[in-house]
Amino acid sequence: MERRSFLKHSLSSLAALTSLPLLRTATAESLLTKISGIPSKLATTVEISLRATRRRVKILPGSKTAVWSFKGRVLEGGKGRLEPVPGSYLGPTLRFHQGDRVTMAFKNRLPEESVVHWHGLHVPEAADGHPRLAIPQGKTYRSTFDVLNRAGTYWYHPHPHGRTGPQVYRGLAGLIIVSDDNEQALDLPRGDYDVPLVLQDRTFGSNNQILYDQFPMHGFLGETILVNGKPDYVLDVDSRPYRLRLLNGSN
Repeated sequence: MERRSFLKHSLSSLAALTSLPLLRTATAESLLTKISGIPSKLATTVEISLRATRRRVKILPGSKTAVWSFKGRVLEGGKGRLEPVPGSYLGPTLRFHQGDRVTMAFKNRLPEESVVHWHGLHVPEAADGHPRLAIPQGKTYRSTFDVLNRAGTYWYHPHPHGRTGPQVYRGLAGLIIVSDDNEQALDLPRGDYDVPLVLQDRTFGSNNQILYDQFPMHGFLGETILVNGKPDYVLDVDSRPYRLRLLNGSN
């Protein structure tokens, strides 16, 4: 098409559009309702206090291992929103339902900057844990987002510039499990028969302390495989179906 013809058709189209009545701008929520069936009223409120801190846990026989770990507390929304992983350095499992409005108050008690990224969740930029949002020790960062995702298994971890790998390796990670009405209608294993399994590799040095290569050229491979933060993991099961949620949380 010649340039003159292109401009002619473009101006005609623009004139046709401007002659239409003004269209009411749809909100993001209403658009999502039309496209994916997500409820437009996101009214269920969940508020959680999540802090990153240092502690020592029992991983191998002998001395405890120094780790960095997420600890949490539900401020609003019900205790079932947060499930600690017993005897593990992993952060608590966060349970959301599609349509929840979540407020997270992240407190950094580490000796360096950190921030939390909600891996896989569709959240606003200001809540996504971008490195520029990292906060120093002693500070708190609050963010709010709506759970728009369908049912699935996601996870959260720190995301400071240049320090994501070392901080995750020290233990800062946790699962996010989202449910929705469609999943709830299915005949799937639930409760004790719905089992999350986080796989990670670690290398331990003397006195059971973890070792990390800060300048890996070809990735990092640990010598010990941990499942939910434990070596030689064993799960006692019944003779019935299970649902296993597998996360490769290795560096």
